[in-house]
Amino acid sequence: MKKRIHLHQLRPGMYVEEIEARDPKAVAIRQHFLINSMAELKSLLACKAMSAVIDVSKGVDIDGAAFPRLNRAEYEAGLIGVYSKRQINRAKAAIAETVPHVRDLLRAAQADKAFDAEGAGIAIDAVMMEAVDNAAAMISLLKLKEKDEGTFLHSLSVSALMITFGRTLGLDEDTVRSLGLGGLVHDIGKMAIPKGVLKKNSSLNDNELAIIRSHPERGYRMLARTEGLSTEVLDICRFHHEKFDGSGYPQGLRGEAIPYASRIAAICDVYDALTTVRPYKRAWTQAEAVERMLQAHGHFDPDLIKRFVSRMVVNGTIN
Repeated sequence: MKKRIHLHQLRPGMYVEEIEARDPKAVAIRQHFLINSMAELKSLLACKAMSAVIDVSKGVDIDGAAFPRLNRAEYEAGLIGVYSKRQINRAKAAIAETVPHVRDLLRAAQADKAFDAEGAGIAIDAVMMEAVDNAAAMISLLKLKEKDEGTFLHSLSVSALMITFGRTLGLDEDTVRSLGLGGLVHDIGKMAIPKGVLKKNSSLNDNELAIIRSHPERGYRMLARTEGLSTEVLDICRFHHEKFDGSGYPQGLRGEAIPYASRIAAICDVYDALTTVRPYKRAWTQAEAVERMLQAHGHFDPDLIKRFVSRMVVNGTIN
């Protein structure tokens, strides 16, 4: 079976049928071959191409190179074929600096303690600095979530996506900072949800579903007690599950009645969820996630989702 994937999703062990490039000369480089090494992969990534067609009957599928089957060291070694060691080390340092603050923020919320705006600010400043020219490496590393880090790193990954997307939209840095902080705390209300409901692997009953869907309002009430948080931060937390056609929650807002920052958050939240390994599913490829999101008519702001795909995905801002 053949499958089209983004060039940066190629891994050793994949059988490449075709390289799809804007430059016809790049297409002529090689076709119908197995990627045998990271050195070979590195040369492929250097060509002016956007996507590749792989044959999973002759080589590794995208699942075969999926993150759960690699340990942290192996995955980071694989990224060297895509990013420089300097980029990876910078991204690792930024993550190491921010994760403790994110963990403390969410655990404080779980204990119903006051929101630590200072700690959140430190975390966001580190992410914003790294996202200036190293966003893709950071977001790639965040995909390797340890079992107990999932909630923390999902929040951090959404934050990095929102900062990067906000900048591609030409928003001012104060607004971009609010987007990043909103991404960091968008799911903070889940800390008030009983673990038995939040981590349930089987289907939720109506009562449990209602409890899960209460997390945006719970989070909003937590954050509203904190002075100095921008309207965008509160809106992201409260309305990131609203849908453009009015079928979302908690208030069933429709179209432009949904705050702009919340419409951005909806896209980044779903994209990260789809492209991340969960206990019940594999990580979707970038191409699969984008296709699903474009087909989800009524879910996202149609203009913003097109911009996300063109400016973040097609242009290679995220991999």
